[in-house]
Amino acid sequence: MIKKRIPRLPIDQAAAAYWDIHSFAETAENTTEAAIRFVKQPKRAIAIRLDPDDMVKIEAIAEAKGLSYAALIRMWIKEHLAA
Repeated sequence: MIKKRIPRLPIDQAAAAYWDIHSFAETAENTTEAAIRFVKQPKRAIAIRLDPDDMVKIEAIAEAKGLSYAALIRMWIKEHLAA
């Protein structure tokens, strides 16, 4: 049996096309488990009081951007802290 290597594929579309016609079983013997572990830092929950009119505006902006209001507020805080 010829051992195959997983090719380096430059773009996601090429990778998708490759895996549409190939099986991982063809290359599984030549792989090893990655030693990398991704650990998310826990987030800390806080409570803040906002004016109801401000919340209406924040929710409208968030909806227009396709975000939750909490995600939008986190994004704004990160942007201001980075400045």
